[in-house]
Amino acid sequence: MNTASLESFKKEINQVREYFKHIEYVNDLVVSSLSQIDNEQIKALLNTLKDHHRSFGTAQRIFEYKASIISLYGLLEKYIEIWIKEYLDSLSSLVIEYSQIDEKIRNNHFELSLKLISTITSRESAKYQHLTKEQVLKKLNECIVNPTSYKFNTEAFVLSSGNLKHKQIVKLFELINVSLNEVLKKNQTLIEYIRNDKQIKNIANVNTDSLYNRINDLVERRNEIAHGSEILDILSISGLEPYLEFLEKYCQAIFETLIEELIKQESMYTFQKIGKGFQIFANKILAFEIENYRIKVGDILIIETAEGNFYKKPILTIQLDKVSHTEIMITEKTKIAVSVEPKIKENQTFYVLKQ
Repeated sequence: MNTASLESFKKEINQVREYFKHIEYVNDLVVSSLSQIDNEQIKALLNTLKDHHRSFGTAQRIFEYKASIISLYGLLEKYIEIWIKEYLDSLSSLVIEYSQIDEKIRNNHFELSLKLISTITSRESAKYQHLTKEQVLKKLNECIVNPTSYKFNTEAFVLSSGNLKHKQIVKLFELINVSLNEVLKKNQTLIEYIRNDKQIKNIANVNTDSLYNRINDLVERRNEIAHGSEILDILSISGLEPYLEFLEKYCQAIFETLIEELIKQESMYTFQKIGKGFQIFANKILAFEIENYRIKVGDILIIETAEGNFYKKPILTIQLDKVSHTEIMITEKTKIAVSVEPKIKENQTFYVLKQ
C-alpha cells in the first residue's frame, strides 16, 4: 500500500466539500440585493437566477441533498474496497510463502474464491465482468503448486461490500483477520477528531453504534434515496458537513490501520526483534547489542508500543564507542547506539531488518 490512494480519497472528498461551498455561494447570491448602480446585465442575470430559484428551490434542495449523500456513500464503498485489495496485494508481496499467511485468511481466500467463481458464472453482477472463472482458479492453483509466487483473488474479499454500515465494514475486515473495532479505538486520527467533535476524552468504552452513528446514518439515507423512498429529512449544507468531516477521518483511520497492520506483519516476517538489555537515552537514542549485521543511517527501525501499535522511524545517527558512523559492519556481538526522532520508550519493543 502507498499514500497515493489516500491522497486520491482526500481529493475526491475535497471535491464534495467544494461542491458544498458552491451551493452556499449560489444561495447567498440569490438572497442578495442589488443597488441602483449595478450593471443592468448583472441585474437581469441575477433576477433570472432568483426567479428560477423560487420555482425550483425545493426540488433543487432535494436534488442537491441526494447527490451529496450518494457521493459521500460512493466514496466510502469505493475506497474500502480499494484499500482491502491493496492490503492483500501488499501482504502477498511481503509474506514470501503462501503457507505462512494466517490460516484464517487462507481459508477465507479459498471459500470466497469459490463464491466469486459462482458470481462470475451466473453473471449476477456486471462488476466482475472483467474476470473469468479460469483466472480465479489459476490464482488458487498457484497458491498450491507455486506458493512462493502466489497472488490473492482480492475481488473475492469484497464480494459483500454493499450497504456498508460500520458493522458490515467490520465483517469485511474480519475476513483479512483485522479486528477493526479494536484497532480503530486506538487510532490517533479518530481519537483526536472525536475528542474535539464530541468532547469525549476516552473512546475505548463508547458504544460502537454511538461512535459510528454518522456512518450508519449516511448508509440509511443512501438506502432511502436508492429505494425511491419519500425524503422527509433533507439536510442543509451545514447539516451535511459533519457527515463529510467524519467520513474523511473515519476513512483515513481505516487506511492508517491497514498500514500499521502491514508494519506488524513486517515485524514478524522481514524484521528481527532486538533482544532484552537495550537502553533508551533522552527518548531518542537506542543502545543495543547486535552481531553479524551491517547497519547504516537511513535504515528503518520498527517500534511496537506497549499498547500494541506499530510504526516506523528511520535511523538518523549511529555511534560505536562514541564515534559516529554513516555505515558500519558488526561481526562480533557489539553494543551500538542509534538515534531516531523522539519519542521512544523503555516499555516498547524494537525491530531491525533481518539479514
